[in-house]
Parts: sequence; C-alpha cells; structure tokens
Amino acid sequence: MVSTRALGQLLAALDAAPPFALADVLSCELAMAVGASSSLVLLADYEAQTLEPVAGASASSRGGSQSVERSVAGRCYREQSVQLDRSGRRLYVPITMRQERMGVLDVHLSDEVAGPTREYLEQVAAVLGHVLNGARRYTDHFERIRRRRQLNLEAEIQWELLPVLAFSHATFSVAGHLEPAYEIGGDTFDYAIEPASLSLGISDARGHGLRAALLGALATTALRNSRRRGDGLVEQAGTANAALLAQFGGEDFVTAALLLVDLPSGATALVNAGHLPPFVVRDGTCHQVQADAQTPLGMFADTVYQPQRLNLVPGDRLVLFTDGITESMPEGGTTFGEARLVDLLLATRPIPPAETVRLVASEVLGHRAGQLNDDATVVVLDWKGA
Repeated sequence: MVSTRALGQLLAALDAAPPFALADVLSCELAMAVGASSSLVLLADYEAQTLEPVAGASASSRGGSQSVERSVAGRCYREQSVQLDRSGRRLYVPITMRQERMGVLDVHLSDEVAGPTREYLEQVAAVLGHVLNGARRYTDHFERIRRRRQLNLEAEIQWELLPVLAFSHATFSVAGHLEPAYEIGGDTFDYAIEPASLSLGISDARGHGLRAALLGALATTALRNSRRRGDGLVEQAGTANAALLAQFGGEDFVTAALLLVDLPSGATALVNAGHLPPFVVRDGTCHQVQADAQTPLGMFADTVYQPQRLNLVPGDRLVLFTDGITESMPEGGTTFGEARLVDLLLATRPIPPAETVRLVASEVLGHRAGQLNDDATVVVLDWKGA
C-alpha cells in the first residue's frame, strides 16, 4: 500500500526542483513509490486539440503529441476519467485543477495496477494540477510546451486576461473557450465568485488585430477594477464605458454581456451592452433570452445602463457567445448560424461545460475548414441550484 508519506515526499521534491526538472523529479518519485518504469506529463495545447509531452533530461517524450480525439490519453482528457490500457500496466489519469483540464498523467508500471496504486496516482495528478498552475507565475516553460505554434501579440494579451478556464461549485459549473487560440483579437470572458454571488461576462471588441486586443484588455480591466471596488453591474458598465471613451474617443467600441447571479436563488441581473443575448437550455429546449441590447461600451458619455432580469432554475444551462460563433462562414458557403448552434447545444447538454465549450469551438472551426475570419468565443454556465 502506498503511504501518504510518499505523496508528501513528492510534493516536497516538486517544490524544491526548478520547473524544467518536473519530469525527472516525477519519474524518480513514482519509481520509488509505485515501481513505475516511466511516467510522462501531457499538457493540452491552447486549442485543446493535442496533448503535448513535458520531457526532462531523462524523460522520453515517447512519440510526441497525442490527439485529444484519437488516443487513449485524449479519451482520459475528454471524459475526465482514468483509463487503463489492455496490459493493465499503463494508466492515464486526468490532471485537473478545480475543473480546469490541464492535461494527463501517463504512467507505465511494472505490475498490474492495484487499487491503492490507482488512488495514489489520482492524488499525484491532483497535486500536479496545483503545481502546474502555480508554476506559470514564475516560468514560461509550460506555456511554451502548450504552444504548437507561436501566439501573435494580440493573442498573448488576451490569454493573459483570462480567468481559470473552468470552475465548479456546489451551485454551478462554468467553462469558456476562445478560438482561434493562436490569433485572438478582441474577444474575452471573465468570471468571479463571491460567497453569495457569481459575476460572469463576455465581450467582443470591434475590429481585429492589436487595436481590438487593446480595446478588449482595457474593457476587461476596467470592469474588474470596478467590480473589485464593490460596484454593481451598472457602475461596472459605466466605468468601462468612460475608460474606453477617454482612450479611444468614441471611435471604437466593445459589446458585452454582464451578469450577476444570486447564488442562493438563481435570480440574475443582465446588462446587455450591444451584445448577442445568451441562450438558455432548459428541459430539452433551447431559447434565446429576451434582453434588449443597449449601447456598446465606449460610444457615448451619457449612456446609463439598465439591468434586466432573468431567473435561473436548477438544471438550466446558460450559454454566452460572440458573433464569431454564429457568423462563421467558409468562403462561398453559409454561416454556422443560430439554428445549428441550438442543435449543438441540445446535443451536448449531458456533457460537462468544459468539454461542451471545446466541442462547440471545434465544430465552428471545422465548419470554417480550420480558418476563422473572426474570434469565436463561448462560455457555458450550468446552474445546479442552492
């Protein structure tokens, strides 16, 4: 039986080692603890299409990238479930932190996997999730591994703005995804949880390129700054509106949908600053929220934003998205469209938010034959109820 002391030793060893030595430290510790002949950490790339190996001085990459759609490791990642190969000696364990899917731990063992060994490796994967999340604050090592190609400057700005990509709570689960992951211009999303409320928002800056990224960055930062002062939705929208006007003079704007969910009741306030209204999936149907669109952020100084109300009931799925989802269109073809999005949302309702947003983005990307002409962002909130 594996002792809790082994897990403590692993954590201490990882904490003491430089980040580029993670693979070597892990291999040594798992060899001693469970007799692993080899181990490998696989990180999801920015598009969540491949799993990229973290190789150290003595750790082999064993074949390089693995497909999320067409590999056992990918199945482990998609389904968030431990997978065992036919030999009974190779185990794949999801590396996840608070529902944010980071990658997969791939371990070869000398003997068939026993129950205590499996439980220990699941605990190891949980530790790795927190280690990897903390490590990105002081190294670029893991971010480089996740990039199958270079991010442009605009995408670099937008990725640094994002919150943890998925989170689960007793009353809700939330996840978001951006495409094209390596060339994002002006889309972003944000959320923040408090003891009695959840703030959630999505935004789309006008245009493309660096100016759109700067617009989106200023809007997101102004909204956060106001929210962290304790301001409500109306004040947050007003603050962002004023900040954009001051810097861009009304020449450009940002559309946004901002929500504040009361966790005990599900009562929700919505400020719709020129954005597409969200969809709600409820009891096997999908409908768009009836929400009047007000003026986008950054256009007029005298705009006073008004909150609108909706009530979430247990089992609801709320979906926020940018027009890059519905308006995606191949050259000479038709748009992805709201009807197709509705069908996809109904088909994916049983699937958790983190996998749903990946599937939606993948479908849109496939419709556009791998090349999007606009940012496409989707956020899914599952409301469980108090």
